[in-house]
Amino acid sequence: MKLDAVIFDMDGLMFDTEALNLRAWQEAGRLHGFDIPDEVIHMHIGATVDVSRRIMLEHFGPGFDFDVIRADRLAIARREIEEKGTPVKRGLLELLAFLKERHIKTAVASSTEERYVRFYIDRAEIKHVFDALICGDKVKRSKPAPDIFLAALDILGVAAGSAMVLEDSYNGVRAAAAAGIRVVMVPDLLPATPEMEELCLQIADSLLAIPSLCSLA
Repeated sequence: MKLDAVIFDMDGLMFDTEALNLRAWQEAGRLHGFDIPDEVIHMHIGATVDVSRRIMLEHFGPGFDFDVIRADRLAIARREIEEKGTPVKRGLLELLAFLKERHIKTAVASSTEERYVRFYIDRAEIKHVFDALICGDKVKRSKPAPDIFLAALDILGVAAGSAMVLEDSYNGVRAAAAAGIRVVMVPDLLPATPEMEELCLQIADSLLAIPSLCSLA
């Protein structure tokens, strides 16, 4: 089957930023007197700001000033990236070079807001130019709804059957499957589950495994 495009999630897939965001959420929470458990943060991996707000308020109640605490979380993460650069996942640069050499289109489809997506990519000093950036503030429904991936297909001008999605989150895998696109999970903070194994073309150890899958597509 022909492969015309590869669609990338960002946090936890391209960049090792899910772990950074978890630490930043917990540090920001402590500044305001809240102990935020790992599992609460895991619940909104791959989700938009509105979904994150709902999850946090359901867990902590109305006394949790989401926007203020999130602003602190963003500042903490941004400071680290400004100092150290965006931590790039193993195999990303090699994969992007492979896709460019074969003229396979690329897109980023991230639930993160566009201004932060561009900041992370810029700080990673990636020379690769993506054919499209589709971000969480540009679609109505968050992952696991398929909206962001359907938008990516539309912008890239490719059919679902000739694309592949790379994801690390449960919500992202579900969204890609709902869009009818082959999806490969590269686990980060969340391990593969039987549901993920059923929905995915393959579970990969790292992005280094993706070129061989592209060659088979």
